[in-house]
Amino acid sequence: MESGSMRLLAELPEVACPPGEAIIAPTRVLLSPADVAAAGIGSPPGESRPFEGVLGSQFVGIVRKINLPADAGPLLAARKTWVGKRVVGSPTLSCGSCDLCRHGLAIHCRARKVLGVFERDGCLAESFAMPMLGLSQVSDAVSDDKAAFAHVLSSALHAVNMLRGQHASFITVLGDGVLALLTAQALARMNKTVRVLSSRPQRQKLCEKWGIKHRALEEPGRRQDQDVVVDCTGSSAGLRLALQLVRPRGIVLLKSPLGLAPFPPGRPLPEVGPGSTWAAPVDLTPAIVNEVQIVGSRDGPIPDALRMLAEDAIDVLALIGRRFKLDEAPAAMRAAALPESLGVMIDL
Repeated sequence: MESGSMRLLAELPEVACPPGEAIIAPTRVLLSPADVAAAGIGSPPGESRPFEGVLGSQFVGIVRKINLPADAGPLLAARKTWVGKRVVGSPTLSCGSCDLCRHGLAIHCRARKVLGVFERDGCLAESFAMPMLGLSQVSDAVSDDKAAFAHVLSSALHAVNMLRGQHASFITVLGDGVLALLTAQALARMNKTVRVLSSRPQRQKLCEKWGIKHRALEEPGRRQDQDVVVDCTGSSAGLRLALQLVRPRGIVLLKSPLGLAPFPPGRPLPEVGPGSTWAAPVDLTPAIVNEVQIVGSRDGPIPDALRMLAEDAIDVLALIGRRFKLDEAPAAMRAAALPESLGVMIDL
């Protein structure tokens, strides 16, 4: 990693600021499973495909420069005063002109790039460029530590929006990571029957703190009695367990993709070799026989997450596990790859 997927700061050229973009000086970077996968850490032998560029996808930072084009529309022109302001943004960068973007599905843009993961340098540097229209301003009510969670919280809130009609349902969340715990908190505001199945006692203590039901992963029976199972494990084992827990005509919501899987529409799916997270086969017969809905769920609106953070409606600070400095980024990546790791934060 030190010599491959992450360039040294001394080797980085001066960051260019194309029209419509801003130069941002990050103050916090929250490492994600996608960052770890992009760094090539923990991949089976022969399957590592590290991203050749600057890593880092989740940030809060200060706008240092704006390149406002002469033909800027009103939405972009209104942001010319953002120099010196704190901002966050979605790692998914859209083209704004394809058919999906024009129909309000920019998150599924056919030419999308992903910050620090796919065809776009990331935020683990002293400064980086980002399209202005992909940024959201952070209010003074939200600290840097909290704002760094805005993107992953938006993903958790999107699960809530997709399950709005499940107020009286029995809901189970599978997973130990930041996304699982934020999703459980967000869903518990809608439905008090939400429970978390986790393999780590430390996570169960957090659930006790928040008043959320929890069980050890191996304890519940496989009675197919849950109305909704939200799988945040990003693994075939998680999907297999979800199919054992969900009732006939229930819903399995998949939240965590394989780390290096941008899957742009129209492109072939990447090959998956032996030992990969998703290589183990999953028998989908239960989904067919029980008429289970398997639904994918990605990111939601960042402004919604910022509002929740400003209201202290979701506890994110308890999810910060370790802190590192920018020059310790390789060690931070290795720490984030550990199964027991929680939120790894890099302070710049």
